[in-house]
Amino acid sequence: MYSPPFFIYKVSNLERYTYWLIRFLCNKCIVFQHGHVHLCLREMVIEQYGKEIWQAILKEASLDDDNDFMLFHYYEDQRTISLVGAISKFTGLDISGVLEAYGHYFYYYANSRGYDRMLRTLGKDFYTFVQNLDLLHSLLALTYKGMRPPQFRCERRNDKLFVHVFTVRPAMYPAAVGMLTEVALRIFNIRIKMVVSERKTGEVFHQKFCEHVVIEVKVLDESARNVLFDKDAISGHVNKNLQLAHARENYFISVPERSINTALPFSVIFNKDMTIKSAGLHLKTLCIDMQNNNMKFSDIFEIKEPPVEFSYQTLKECSGSFMYFFLQPKRRKHMNKEDDDCPVLKGHMVPLKDVDEMMFIGTPYFDSLGDLIGSSTYLKNIPQDNMTMEIMFMNEQRRADVEMSKRLDETTAAMKKLAAALDQEKQKTDTLLYQMLPVKVANQLRDGKSVDAEKHDGVTILFSDIVTFTNMAALCQPMEIVHLLNELFQRFDALTGKHDIYKVETIGDAYMVVAGVPETVHDHGVRIVDMGLDMVRETDTVLNPITTKPIQIRVGIHTGPVVSGVVGTKMPRFCLFGDTVNTASRMESHGIPGRVHISNTTYSEVKSFGYELERRGGIEVKGKGIMDTYFVNGVCIDIREAVQRQSSQNQEKLIVTSSTMTDDKNEDDDTGMVHVTQKNKPHLGHNDRHVGGTVPAKNNSGLCLLM
Repeated sequence: MYSPPFFIYKVSNLERYTYWLIRFLCNKCIVFQHGHVHLCLREMVIEQYGKEIWQAILKEASLDDDNDFMLFHYYEDQRTISLVGAISKFTGLDISGVLEAYGHYFYYYANSRGYDRMLRTLGKDFYTFVQNLDLLHSLLALTYKGMRPPQFRCERRNDKLFVHVFTVRPAMYPAAVGMLTEVALRIFNIRIKMVVSERKTGEVFHQKFCEHVVIEVKVLDESARNVLFDKDAISGHVNKNLQLAHARENYFISVPERSINTALPFSVIFNKDMTIKSAGLHLKTLCIDMQNNNMKFSDIFEIKEPPVEFSYQTLKECSGSFMYFFLQPKRRKHMNKEDDDCPVLKGHMVPLKDVDEMMFIGTPYFDSLGDLIGSSTYLKNIPQDNMTMEIMFMNEQRRADVEMSKRLDETTAAMKKLAAALDQEKQKTDTLLYQMLPVKVANQLRDGKSVDAEKHDGVTILFSDIVTFTNMAALCQPMEIVHLLNELFQRFDALTGKHDIYKVETIGDAYMVVAGVPETVHDHGVRIVDMGLDMVRETDTVLNPITTKPIQIRVGIHTGPVVSGVVGTKMPRFCLFGDTVNTASRMESHGIPGRVHISNTTYSEVKSFGYELERRGGIEVKGKGIMDTYFVNGVCIDIREAVQRQSSQNQEKLIVTSSTMTDDKNEDDDTGMVHVTQKNKPHLGHNDRHVGGTVPAKNNSGLCLLM
């Protein structure tokens, strides 16, 4: 995995000035970055810092992870600068450090996209590589319309190599430094250091606000420093400095003018005054002004790209690189539209030896078949040995592919947003569904499965109702009753979540919950009793609208077997059946206001967990006869803590015993394993502690029983 060398820079006033200068220029002149830039920054941050940091960066920059990171889209520089600023904030790098790290990483990003072979064709050494970068950008511009890449020039001065970087984005040069440093190392096996020697900001190019940065290239290999331009280096030794300082040799031969104009039908020879000395045959035919004497090249054509001044001196400075120039005819008042047959020309400048003249070797350039159809030029006017036709037809197909990919990007981003919104709605639906039915049952129904009736041997059920509710309802307005029940039941609903029990239903003022259904738990009795005690306490804050005093409830609890099942298909209900339900209801109706009334079976379930239990004795229960019941007055904290300590000791013994038994058994026999899981641990309610096991004890007073 690649780890780019992130450089930490000291944040200075100049750095802050540079950052705000970028933001100012982005606001003044809208320039667009291609989607590759955003995608590369995203991959770099996620690989080095992780997705959590990336999500924080997106939030800080106010960017969308889908819409602002599509490959075949362009984004305003303001968005890119916001992204770089956010990365700087969360990574500890300053702006220059982020840009240089991006430059280092971009080499690997380009390789992963299949551009590595294209990069290696730019030159056999670092010098020619840099000189030909503009050529690569001009070819990529056929696919990625609207590109505004930096321009590069190499200069040899006093046995030193300098790289000139021209950009419409001031203060962005550290990205170029990172890219070129990585290219020198990975392609040419040269470790270099690039030091800024000069930096100019202003109208470097004609009518183009940009920055010109001169960077000295220093070779870090001291043994090769003295042979920077030594062509007679020791045989067999790879002269790294020669790779940096290598200059392209030009060879010239004498050719008659007519032969040149025939072989190069779209060429122009001009002197330092820009006066045309000779022109290709096809160009003279298509452009009538070329036939006039003493016409200046700059009066007939103007440079469309790159944004440089159309002067002899400027073109001479650019002639050292394989840089393409795009020339378009100037509009002149005396020219009729029918006479304007000359197309845009694409070519490069070649200085002529021993004379102050230069030759433009060009060919008609058409961006697409539509441009060719809209012009007065035909395929017969384009030299057959020229690549223009092939490139044009290939580009037409490529553009169709790019447009399709762009639409696919947009559709994918829209689908992601739709899927995210759908997932949110699904979560809302699931939440509502789980409030109406148990999770296990709801999932079965949603999957189209039938829910069979199920028998549960041990569950605990709680019923509660409001004392004198009938009289209260007769004297109050309906809205007051609704408000009262809503406030009370919302508090009870919160308690069901606290104790992890299931709310079965509410009928009028009656409230019913159960533990042990549909998922079996061993501490169902403890959970329900804790719930009942909390319910009684909650009623102290709910006022009777008639008396303005706290209401009172009766709570009845019983433990026993039930059968559960889903009844109905329209608005299905999860119901419980069995005598346990009736008995729990009888415990509530025979209870006392403000008390938790439990049956003898519930007492047997919870007697060992530190509750203050008061024996009520035998009472006549409708349909059941005489039943021995109890009241739960609270919890003995000291005893509950003793239960917890004893349980912890028992669990440790169980784990040790389990390990010993496992070691003594064969690998195929795991019957000796003891599994202690969270759901098997009793629920302690008030203290939010889980324990297991019991402490044998006995107290005949009946006030604090632990048996």
